[in-house]
Amino acid sequence: MQGHQEAQRTARRRARRPRPPARATTRMCAALAVAAIVVLAAAANAAAGEWVQVSCINPNQTGAGSAGWISMIAGGGYGSNSDASCGPGSPMFAILSSDVAVSVGSAETLVYTPPAGSTLTGGTIDVALYADGHGPDASGTAVAYTPEYAYDGSNVFFQCAWGLTPCAPGSNDFTGQIELPAGKGGNLYLSAGCGSAQQGTSCDEGASNGAWSLVNVYWANLRLSNSANPAATSVSGPLLQPGARGTQELALTATDYAGPGVYNVTVQADGHTLYSGTPDSNGGLCVPAGSSRTALMFDASQPCKQSESVAVPANTAGVSDGQHTLKVTVTDAAGNTSVVYDGSISTHNAPTNAAAPTITAAGELLPGGRISAQPGEWSAPDGTGAVSYAYQWQHCDGEGGHCQIIPGAEGSGYTASTGDIGHTVRALITATDSDGSLSVATAASDTVAAPPPPAESPGAPNGTGAGEDAQIRITGPAALVRSFAGSALTITGQLISSAGAPIGGATLDVREQMQGSSSIKVLGHVTSTSNGAFTVRVPAGPSRHVLLDYRAFSGDASYTGQAGVQESVAAGVRLRINHRLTSRSGRIVLSGTVNGPIPPQGVVVEMLVHYRGRWEPFRDPRTNRSGRFRMTYQFEGAVGRFPFRAEVLDGQAGFPYTAGESTAIYVETS
Repeated sequence: MQGHQEAQRTARRRARRPRPPARATTRMCAALAVAAIVVLAAAANAAAGEWVQVSCINPNQTGAGSAGWISMIAGGGYGSNSDASCGPGSPMFAILSSDVAVSVGSAETLVYTPPAGSTLTGGTIDVALYADGHGPDASGTAVAYTPEYAYDGSNVFFQCAWGLTPCAPGSNDFTGQIELPAGKGGNLYLSAGCGSAQQGTSCDEGASNGAWSLVNVYWANLRLSNSANPAATSVSGPLLQPGARGTQELALTATDYAGPGVYNVTVQADGHTLYSGTPDSNGGLCVPAGSSRTALMFDASQPCKQSESVAVPANTAGVSDGQHTLKVTVTDAAGNTSVVYDGSISTHNAPTNAAAPTITAAGELLPGGRISAQPGEWSAPDGTGAVSYAYQWQHCDGEGGHCQIIPGAEGSGYTASTGDIGHTVRALITATDSDGSLSVATAASDTVAAPPPPAESPGAPNGTGAGEDAQIRITGPAALVRSFAGSALTITGQLISSAGAPIGGATLDVREQMQGSSSIKVLGHVTSTSNGAFTVRVPAGPSRHVLLDYRAFSGDASYTGQAGVQESVAAGVRLRINHRLTSRSGRIVLSGTVNGPIPPQGVVVEMLVHYRGRWEPFRDPRTNRSGRFRMTYQFEGAVGRFPFRAEVLDGQAGFPYTAGESTAIYVETS
């Protein structure tokens, strides 16, 4: 048995040699003794209803086992010289040992049988084939069949055979990857044999590696189709009760009796995902070993459970209070998806107001007087976190009606202006917990009274026709949403009296209050023309309230007329990627810059990749004080063209910008 033992040692030793990362180019050989000429078809693109079973080695180089494989002897082969077990460094193998001569028709064969309900539609196998043995009118053969094992060679799609056209340059031996023909179905057979058109002959000379013929299988990615539709019964749980709030449970029994098992359950309200995940990993078998285009890869013949009781947590925090359409979908490991529930739910997550908010002022309310707001009493459901409050002051008529937002007045207190004379003000309080919010307005204040006349001259008039009844009218919207690149601002308007007469030659102060800051700084000044018109060019900046203020007389302690523009500016983000083309396990470096004033602690940047039809976040680096960020990302077997982008979320401390994102950059892997 010395030759047989040497063949087995050779098969194991070759498996430990480094494998080239690039896919090898294969050549077909004409078979005179066993097979007819066959054209090798490329594997079909992955689609819904397909999955990939991995054998021997996972994409991450861990062991995948050999579920579905067996070894068999056909035609009077020698001994039991095939082994369907495998793993990293230990391939499957089938050999005809050179210990003794073997007659024509002898073969040792590795056989893969697809799981019940699934059909073999293609894939890739990584093999080493040796066919150096021969004899008078006999050839050693290393052959791949599908869909059936046929002695006449009609189902052979790749072979190496001594004495025939070489299957590798100048050699009867082949090492590399072979694509399985698409759409054949049936089983996959890899056979080491001795073939001839003549009977009574044998392979008895020319052995290599201790064998007349030898097949090694290092790994296999076997593409399978399955059209079974998953289903579910007994959908129930607190999520379906009226007024669901926070995270509530949804229970169901999910099934996929004719398929590779239940892989994903998704719960959506009006298209907003409340839960999406694999509820049962089946001891780790239902965790994908990788993905091939859009098909998931598993290292088991039944990766996920075909029936399981599911109880998933559905978080309703992201949907508004009220009625919603609820859809529950079940997806199996082959990507087949069924909507198993289509109904409605109602949610209620906002805090509840127990005592109305109020406002107070000290004494008679005059321009310059301070008004304070108290939020009242609120309660929030358990598990929704602490209640926070936001304030928005509103300008109302003398009866407390027809209220309009006062831009920039968002604190718990408000200082009345001359523009409020004869009017009332109120505060809109918004209470927010982790699941929702509710707004309640206070009662209107007393009417803002006109101040008493000055006891002495107020000083030099500011412009022709200056008066304490001056008004500033802004041409254009009072609130703007702008990008970082286009945040320079031009404001036009007119300074007039209450009777509509222009005030010319007057100086107005241009001031700025940045978002999140209580301080106001002067940007400059502008002078009105003879018809009261003015144009102010404000340099680019962050989100802010740009104010135009007018004092009627040089002795005025406060402004007579005020107006402003609330400007919301999106963060500017630039993304760079060092490589646009890499391998399926390649590493890329993503770096970039966030523009604008950066706080000392930096800014959090959310990195996203578009995968399986949606943007998925995968890392949250923080910039340095200069706004720069950098990170490394490694692909794990995915093949395709993937867009990346960087996004800065709003609400970050010390960063006066709203949310902004970079343009998408595509990286292609192969």
